[in-house]
Amino acid sequence: MPRYYFDTRDNDTFLADDTGVEIDSFEEVKLEATKAMADFAKDVLPGSVVRLLAIEGRDGVGPVLRVKLRCEVQHVVAQ
Repeated sequence: MPRYYFDTRDNDTFLADDTGVEIDSFEEVKLEATKAMADFAKDVLPGSVVRLLAIEGRDGVGPVLRVKLRCEVQHVVAQ
């Protein structure tokens, strides 16, 4: 079973996944990456004004997918 790694980016901060997980199919890799993004965002977005998040999935050969999320809070003034 192939091993996949899910590195994270939070604005300019990069954290490599050195452990990885064994996953059977690419569909499961996509599911794992999107679940990881939801958990990641839940933990870091509250109180943020601008945040760029990414989960970058890779196997032993190289990158296989990227999940990106941009959150920006803007103050809107009615005219």
